[in-house]
Amino acid sequence: MTLATQTEADAPAVRPPSLPVIGKLATSIRALPSTIRGLPGNLRGALWLVLSTTVFTLIGVFIRKATQGLDSIEVSFFRSCIGLVFVAPALLRARINPLRTTRLGWHVVRAVFGTSAMTLGFYAAARLPLADSTSISFSQPLFIIVLAALVMRETVGWRRWAATVVGFIGVLVMMRPGADTIHVATFVALAGSLCGACSVMVVKKLTADEKPMAVVGSIAILSTVFLLGPAIMVWRWPTPIEWVYVTAIGFCATIGQYCWVRAYAVAEASALAPFDYVRLPLAVLLGVWVFGEHPSIWTAVGALLIASSTLYSARREARRVKRVTA
Repeated sequence: MTLATQTEADAPAVRPPSLPVIGKLATSIRALPSTIRGLPGNLRGALWLVLSTTVFTLIGVFIRKATQGLDSIEVSFFRSCIGLVFVAPALLRARINPLRTTRLGWHVVRAVFGTSAMTLGFYAAARLPLADSTSISFSQPLFIIVLAALVMRETVGWRRWAATVVGFIGVLVMMRPGADTIHVATFVALAGSLCGACSVMVVKKLTADEKPMAVVGSIAILSTVFLLGPAIMVWRWPTPIEWVYVTAIGFCATIGQYCWVRAYAVAEASALAPFDYVRLPLAVLLGVWVFGEHPSIWTAVGALLIASSTLYSARREARRVKRVTA
C-alpha cells in the first residue's frame, strides 16, 4: 500500500477534525506545537505520535477493566456511541452529513470491516495479555501489503514479500502452534487485524473523493447502529466505575486519533514509522504494573520479528515513493 509522505510545508492540506466538545483540552492540544516551534517537523510529528500511541495503549487497559464486568460487544457499542458524541459537534460545525453521499455503499462496507475489527480487537484485548494483543495488532500492516498486491494490484517487490513472511513467522512464534493449547483469542486478534486492513483498503478508495470528516462521521454513526442490537442482547447497565472506563475508551480513542492525524500532518510517514512501536514497551510496562502480566520469551521474539518486518516494509515503500516522485 502506498504510504503518503508529507512534509511540514504540506501540513495545511491535512487538518484534523476540530473537537469543540473537548473544550479547553482540545485548545491545549492544538497549542502544543507552538511550544516546540523551533523543532524540526519530523521531531514534532514524533512527539504527536508518541502521545497518540500512549493514549491508544491506555485504551487497552480500560478495555480490560471494563470487560471484567461487561461483555466486550457492549463495550464496543459504548466506544462507538461515545465516539459519536465527540465527533457530532465537529460534523455539525462543518455542516457535513456523512450519509448524504453517492458512495453510501462503500461507507457501509467500510463500517462493516471497521466495526468487525473493533469488536474482534476488543474481544481479544479482554482475554489476552496486554503485550500479546498489542503485538498481534501490528500484523495489520502485513495484511495490508498482501491485500494491496492481491486486490489493489500494487507492485510488491520480493524484499517486501520476504519481510511480510518474516512478520507472519513472528505471529506464529507468538501463537506457538506446537504448544498444547492455543488461545482462541489469538485467532480472533488476527481476524481483527485482517478486518482492519480491509477497512484501510476501503478508506483509501473513499478518501479519493470524499471528505475525511465524512469518512470519520460515517463509521461513528454506522458502527453505533450495527452494534446496538447485539449490545441489547448482552446488556447490563454499567456500574459507576464501569461508566468511567467506557467513557475513557471513547474519549481516548478520539484524542488518540486526533494526535495521530496531527503527527502525519507535519512529518514524513517513513520518519514516524518507528515511533508507533512505542506501544510495545508501554503495553509491557502497563501489563506488569496494572495486571501483573510478565510477557514470555515467545512474545518478545514474535513482537521483534513483526516490528522488524513492518519497519523494513515501511522504509522500502518510502524509498519507492521518493523515487517515483523524483
